[in-house]
Amino acid sequence: MNLLLNEDQREFQRTLRALFEKQSESQRVRAVQAAGDGFDRETWASLVKLGATTTLIAEEYDGLGLGLTEASIVLEEAGRVIAPVPIYTAVLATAAIRATNDAALQAELLPKIASGETLVALAFTEAADSWIPVRASVTADGAGAVTGTKSFVRDAQFADYLLVLTDSGLVLVAADAAGVTRTPLGVLDASVFAARVDFAGAAGRAIEVADLEAFLTDVDAVASVLLAASQYGAYKRELEITTQYAKDRFQFGRSIGSFQGVKFPLANWAMEAELALGILRQATSLGDAGSEDFVRAALTAQVKLQTVSAAGAAWMARLHGGIGFTWEHDSHLFIKQAKTAQLLLGTPGNRSERLAVALGI
Repeated sequence: MNLLLNEDQREFQRTLRALFEKQSESQRVRAVQAAGDGFDRETWASLVKLGATTTLIAEEYDGLGLGLTEASIVLEEAGRVIAPVPIYTAVLATAAIRATNDAALQAELLPKIASGETLVALAFTEAADSWIPVRASVTADGAGAVTGTKSFVRDAQFADYLLVLTDSGLVLVAADAAGVTRTPLGVLDASVFAARVDFAGAAGRAIEVADLEAFLTDVDAVASVLLAASQYGAYKRELEITTQYAKDRFQFGRSIGSFQGVKFPLANWAMEAELALGILRQATSLGDAGSEDFVRAALTAQVKLQTVSAAGAAWMARLHGGIGFTWEHDSHLFIKQAKTAQLLLGTPGNRSERLAVALGI
């Protein structure tokens, strides 16, 4: 298995990096966070124009018709700059819509997602320990009317549609439908947006899925890979910033990077980054190949990255000394991102348990 990116993929990555570094530098990210009134719509418009939101959308639906490897590249580059845009939600929703195998649903929504006209959010979560409940408490009657509460729905406040997991299956609900109330939630990482969604008999449309358990397993695996990619992008950027600082900062007449207490952690950090990248690339390659090993590889990537990304953010602050703990330095942005990411798909313990089950342990 070749885990290296090909030239087209590298060029796609270079284009994305140039876009994000131009439009999502830390000052811009901070401004969006300080405003508190939504995501970075200018960067989002540029991503839509580039087609970054359509990696998993077939060409017949106006997408790029690429794969999970390209989708992970988009999330990596967004994670590097902590971009406050709903790219994770858009790509994951695309994967979920594809996994339903509902041709009519795909024809209706995917072209609108590709054009940036529509954003679909997955309303699955009901408890903090896992983003997919063992059994949903939100109900849907025979007419498709949805009742109940979803506790943490990413980008729900900006969504046009909500794909809701209910006790009887999937239901598509217009986000502005009567009986839908969206309450924005405060999140530690201000580049992540989420809301509690209350349904009071909201009208919806049932979406038939041949095997709901298989569907949820597949969507969870894609969610795991996309989150791992975002975490890897941040992890690698933290390493780059800290390594450069260790070269530039002098103490006692020499670069602090020459001291064992600095260079040894950086060396270990770099080694972990290479290992994590290999695990991530293996997962996306298996996903693109349709391998039965994809689920295990995806969970492995996410469990690995949720551990090292938090450690990397902590080392970034530590090796920057006092300035790493100030509001003006970007270290706190990466720490908040890493700690938030550890809980986006459930607790670390829950994710490790899912991996253990997948491995047959």
